[in-house]
Amino acid sequence: MRFTTTLLAAASLVLLNANNAQAYGILGHTLTGQIAQLFLTPKTASQVNEILPDSYEGLLSNAAPWPDKIRFLDQYKWATPMHFVNPPNDNPPEVCLFEYTYGGQDNVNAIFNTTATLKQFQLSPPTTVKDTKTREDALKFFVHFMGDIHQPLHDSTPFRGGNDAPIMFGKAKSNLHSLWDTLLLTKDVKERFGDNPQAYLDDTIKLTKTLWGSEVPSWTSCGPADSQPANPWSNTTKQVKTVCPVQWATVTNALDCTYVWKDYSAKRDYSTDYFTRVTGAESGYLYQKLLAMSGIRMAAVLNDIYDSPSSVTKRSEGGAQLPPRYRRAIEQALAL
Repeated sequence: MRFTTTLLAAASLVLLNANNAQAYGILGHTLTGQIAQLFLTPKTASQVNEILPDSYEGLLSNAAPWPDKIRFLDQYKWATPMHFVNPPNDNPPEVCLFEYTYGGQDNVNAIFNTTATLKQFQLSPPTTVKDTKTREDALKFFVHFMGDIHQPLHDSTPFRGGNDAPIMFGKAKSNLHSLWDTLLLTKDVKERFGDNPQAYLDDTIKLTKTLWGSEVPSWTSCGPADSQPANPWSNTTKQVKTVCPVQWATVTNALDCTYVWKDYSAKRDYSTDYFTRVTGAESGYLYQKLLAMSGIRMAAVLNDIYDSPSSVTKRSEGGAQLPPRYRRAIEQALAL
């Protein structure tokens, strides 16, 4: 596969720096980009290739880690709050409550913003160097932020999203946020897949064909939560039917009570039963599932922007159905 080299290169950096907080940005985000690439229509893939620099080879996986690499540069510090969202009354594991107030500078708003920017330039292509760069940055930020919103601790408030919640991971000290950013993934790749991230990716795609197969179309269905009159991006949700970060964050936030923060203790060893539960069959391979959801939703939004069918279904109480063209793309990508 075309993306194998970039995935293995990213993994080698992660496995050398397993305690680095940026590691999820290298491997986790790369994996979501790889998954998304599989579900792009040819027209969308061509547009992505046109937007990204030549060195990216048209690959979302090469774009995905970029916002973490530049987040400490002065010209990009404005984007720091956009990697997470802190619901005000959230207090897991007792209460997981995602109450969103529009207008903040956060991950949800960032996904709306970048989606709107990409749609705007799809309708009116850039004519200046500045606008071309704005479109490129919007795509790279969008790909990354889609990964962030599917990491439960990016949608959680207490202890700075788990950054200030110490844990033990074997004999090493860490924190709950780094556990979900990095440690669970690198341990799973190492122990179940022999340090082979390509095998991990292949297994994730296999699970979308089998265990999660009946769910996949619903992953890109949006209910009414993101189309409220208070949403300043409601025009974007009308044009791009598959973007619904409030809905995604609400569901992901609920996992903070059922899995992430459950029975939290600073003295607990999170490399044993906790690790087995959230990465294994007991939870339906939850960690892999979140990566898959991120990638498939990412592709659906990009397809909606760059290869939108002539007629799309409307949002409803039960959520919209995936347009037929996207269903066919998924069926082809997941063909056994």
